Formats: sequence, structure tokens, C-alpha cells
Amino acid sequence: MKIYYLVILFVSAAFLTACDPDYEVSQYFDLEELPGYVAFDADGNNATLDDFAADEDDGVVEIIVENPTGTLSDITVNYALSGSAVFGTDYNIEGASAAGGSLTIRPNSGAVNETNRTTLVVELLTDGVADGEKTITLTLSDASNSEGTVAVGRGGTDLLKTANVVIADVD
Repeated sequence: MKIYYLVILFVSAAFLTACDPDYEVSQYFDLEELPGYVAFDADGNNATLDDFAADEDDGVVEIIVENPTGTLSDITVNYALSGSAVFGTDYNIEGASAAGGSLTIRPNSGAVNETNRTTLVVELLTDGVADGEKTITLTLSDASNSEGTVAVGRGGTDLLKTANVVIADVD
């Protein structure tokens, strides 16, 4: 029985000494810092954004724009507007024009590891005309802060770069 324990001890020692004690992360992973970015906020970890469904009587649609990578200074985000809905007749966004506008994402308490958000408020207008369903397409075009350019879309890609509001006609 004593020999049995000695054999197990030697086999275990041989196994443990055969393991490479030097583990280098760079051998197994390509670690690179993800760029800071701004994008529309989707539920959970979704990489796509469902259309915002509303009707003229809803009053407003709130769309969240986020900077999940953190920032130390205000980020100015420019966006373009398009779609079949008419700015000023079917909807309005404070400070915007028919072509688009901008919004500001402010840092949360100066911490760089917090998700910073702002809300883009789309005011829906009742035009009194039965003209069917209309859409508003909001596209984030560019962003910057005091450090320079900030990528647009999740991770600087086209993901979460566009939001659609579908307005049902109630007239």
C-alpha cells in the first residue's frame, strides 16, 4: 500500500512539474483597447434596434444615445434626419432642423468606466390630415469631445447607428 501512495505522489509531482508556469496573455488573446464610441441604446446586449412604434397622440418618443466606454468631457453628437415624416408638421425635435441636429452627452461624475447617456426627445405632432403611416430615420453621423473624434455606432461600426420611429396616423 505504501508503494501505491509513492507512485501516486511521483506521478502527481511529474504532472505538476511538466506544466508551464509562464502564462502570457498575449500568447492566447489579442488584447487591444476598444475605441470609445456613441450609439443608440438597445435592450440588453442586442446589436440591433427595434423600430420605435408610436402614434400622433403619444406626444413624445424618447430615444437614448449612449457612450458606454466612458468619457471625461462632454461629447457632441451630430445626427441626420430623414424619412417620410415632415419635420415641423409631423414631428419636432428641440434645437434641430429638417436636416438634423446635435446633442450632448455629459460625463457621469467624471468616472471613465460608467455608461454616459442622454435622451433625444421626438415630439409628435397631430397634423389633422389622414395621410397614413410615416417614418423618421435618425442616423448618428459624427461625434467629438475635447480629446478628439469619437467613433459612431457600436465599436465604431454601423451597428446601433440608426434608429427608426414609425408613426401611426390617427387622423
